[in-house]
Order: sequence, then structure tokens, then C-alpha cells
Amino acid sequence: MRRCTGLLYQRTIIDYGIVSVFKRQIIKGSLSNFLGIGLGVLNNIWLFPLAFTLEELGIYRWVERTAVLIAAIALLGMHRTYVRYQSQFQGEEASQFLSNIVVIVAAVAGVSGIGFSLFAGRLASLLDVPIADEIFILGAVIAGSMTYTLGLSIASSAKRISVPFFMKNVGIRLALLISAYLVSKDQLDFSFWMRIFALVHVCVGLGVLAYSLLLKGIPLRKPKPLNKGLGQELATFAGSGVIMAVMTMSLATIDSQMIVSLMSYEALGIYSIAFFIGSFVDGIRRPVSQALSPQFANLWNEGNTDAIAKMYGRTSRVLMAVALVSFLLIVPNIEIIFSMIPHPERFEDAKSVVVLVLFSRVIDYSFGSNGELLSNGPYFKWNLLAISGLVALLIGLNYVLIPKHGLDGAGYALVISYAVFNSAKAVYLYLKENMQPFSTVQLRLVCIALPTFLLAKKLSGPSTMDFILTNAVIVIGLVVGFILVRKRI
Repeated sequence: MRRCTGLLYQRTIIDYGIVSVFKRQIIKGSLSNFLGIGLGVLNNIWLFPLAFTLEELGIYRWVERTAVLIAAIALLGMHRTYVRYQSQFQGEEASQFLSNIVVIVAAVAGVSGIGFSLFAGRLASLLDVPIADEIFILGAVIAGSMTYTLGLSIASSAKRISVPFFMKNVGIRLALLISAYLVSKDQLDFSFWMRIFALVHVCVGLGVLAYSLLLKGIPLRKPKPLNKGLGQELATFAGSGVIMAVMTMSLATIDSQMIVSLMSYEALGIYSIAFFIGSFVDGIRRPVSQALSPQFANLWNEGNTDAIAKMYGRTSRVLMAVALVSFLLIVPNIEIIFSMIPHPERFEDAKSVVVLVLFSRVIDYSFGSNGELLSNGPYFKWNLLAISGLVALLIGLNYVLIPKHGLDGAGYALVISYAVFNSAKAVYLYLKENMQPFSTVQLRLVCIALPTFLLAKKLSGPSTMDFILTNAVIVIGLVVGFILVRKRI
């Protein structure tokens, strides 16, 4: 009986691609992300502060974050709709389904890009911001972001996310690195660099979309309506997907928008450095999320809640370990990290923000893939409600805390919001499906990480010997942790 149970468990794992997801999609995607992170570190920690003023850094970050938010609205939930329903179509219907989505997104991307370009001056006046040139560029970045997001969703359904991640994380950052270097040598100015930024986004977006369509090998068809019943179901899901995407992207942009509103572009420039350092661990989370979304959708369609529960628990253990490792490596060494930034005195206020952003990631990652689990199954409407509450909470906290605590206020808002949000989702899943992500493994991770951090923090200091001792403690803690939990993760 035990042998049969073991074989059944192994078969379940193989049949539903858990091993495949983690060993092929996630690892490959993470490798390209880590390469991109390396370039990102070079850009954000050294080159950008060297080439640009704090105001220019703030404007660049504002354009980037605003484009992400608007693109999420303009996509109309099409990328989520494709991931959720693509497994239900075969043959001619699959081709027709994909064709409809591609045509809709391409049309909206074109209109959005042209619209923002043509009315840049009027929009700048309406928003009361002196950045008409950057709003002109915003249109192109929006179009590029839309096509990239759709292309990535199509590629994820075919279990091929590494190339899109490579094109974005390496291709874009490499182009920005080369052009920013030319700015630092007075060969280009900031305005021209922003145009390069926009052009690269458009090229990568179109490239990823073309790659994904070739990957699927499905010829595009002339768009036509689907049957009425299915069309209404898709429209309902897409509508909720629009709101979901807006809310999700709002989480990534609210702090930036409110810092500009309540403080300044210079403050956003400082915050952008802190946020990059504190959230570089997202290089792991992004491929995990992209790989798991179609997997969860397929499993929900098949009613295999046992496999869903196993994936839920495993992602919690893996992601929590990754977040704790990042926290241990960065926080005790934060003074050394900031000493590598040109003119580090400008970024003194960013150090505490780094700690708060990292802590918010530890909280968020500890709850595993609850967002992907909920948004790709029968509980997507509740997930929409939960994330809407999170956005409202984050806005309220930022409004109260930023005026009182400056940039630290944005960090406090992140920590509180993610703690409340994830707790609510975990309780809901437990009540509805008797699923919960935690086990003794997470407790072991905390019991190893906490004393390691406290000792490393106490030993940290300005001397070379302090650096050696601090990181020796961290390495020992990581090795001990790996030995104790590696077979349970």
C-alpha cells in the first residue's frame, strides 16, 4: 500500500509538471533574470547615479512605472484571459482564440502609443508636470510593455519563458547600460537616452510577441466572434482581469506616484535606488509566477486540488528561503553596498528603505504562490476584491506615513500592507480548500536566519576584518540552513 501511494505521488508530480516547472522553466528564467540583475546592479548602483541627476533618475522611474500601470489597463485583461482559457481550445478554435486576442492587443497598443505621442503637451499640462517630452516617450513604452506582456503570457503557456525574460532583462538593460555610459561621457544627453529607452522597449515587445507566435506554431486567423455563451464568460473574466491587472500594477507604482506627489522627483530618484536594491530578489519571483500561472489554471480546470496544494506549499518554502538569503546578504553589508554608489551622500536616506523593502519581500514570499493560485482558478473574483483592498490600504498608508516619515513611510506602508494582504489570502484558502502553505520547514528557516542575521549585524563594521567576519557568519548560516532543509524543500 505504501509503495502504491509513493508511486501515485511520484506520478502526480510528473504528470502535472511540478518538477518540470521548477527545474526547467523557473531555473532557466531565473538564470536570465540573474544575468539581468547583474546588469541592473551595474546600471542602478553605479552608472545611472553617475550619469544622471536625482531629478532625471526620478523622471526615468516615473515614466517606467507609469507605463507599466497604463499598459496594465490598456491590455484589457487579454493576457490573463489567454493563460486562463488556452487549455480549453484545440486546433482551429485555438488559432481563432489566439488571433482574436493578438488583434485586440495590437490595435489598443497602437492607439495608446500614438495617442500619448500626439497629445503629450496637453497631457503634461493636464497633469501639471513639466515633462512633455517624457510623456511623448511614454506612449512608446506603453505599447512595448503591452506587446511584451502578451508575448510572455503566450510563451508561458508553451513552457518557454527563458527567451522572453532574457530579451527583457538582458537586452533592455544592456542597451540602457551602453547608452547611459555615453551620457556619462557627454556623448548623449538625457532626452536622447530616454528615446533609446522607449525604442528598445518597442523592439523587445514586438520581438517577444513574434517569438511566442512562432513558438506556438499556430497560424493567425481573421478575428471573429466566439460563440455567445463562451464569449460572455471570457468577457467576464477579461473584465475582472483588467481590474486585477490595474490593481497588481498599482502595487508596483503607487509608492512612486505618491512620492512624486507628496515629495519630489528627486526623492523618487533616491527611492528608486533603494527599491532596486531591496527588490532585486524579484528576479526569482517573476519566472516562478509566470511559470506557475498556466500550471494552476490547468490544474483548476482538471479539479486536481491535491497537486495545487503541493505546489502551494513548495513555493512557500522555496520563495521564503530565497527572500531570507537575500535579506542576510544585503542588510549586514548595506554600508559597503552604498559606498559603491557615486556620490553616496545623496542616498543616505535610502538605506533604511532598503531594509523595509527587503522585509516586505520576506513577508510576501513566505506565503508562496497564493496570488497565482487564486487568480487562475474559481476564486479569481475574491482575489480581485482582496487586491483592491490592498491597493486602498497602501494608498491610505502612504498618504499618512510619507508626510510623517518621508521615504521610510513608503517602506512602512509596504510591510504593513503585504502582511495584511497575504494573511487574508491564506485564511481564505484555508477556509475554502483547507490549503495552507506552512510547515516545520519555514520554522527551521526562521530559526536559522534570525540568529545568523543578529550575529552578522553585530559584527558588521567599516574594517576589512569586520567584512570578512560578517560574511563568514552569513556563509556558515547559509550552509547550515542548506544542510537542514534541502531535502524538505
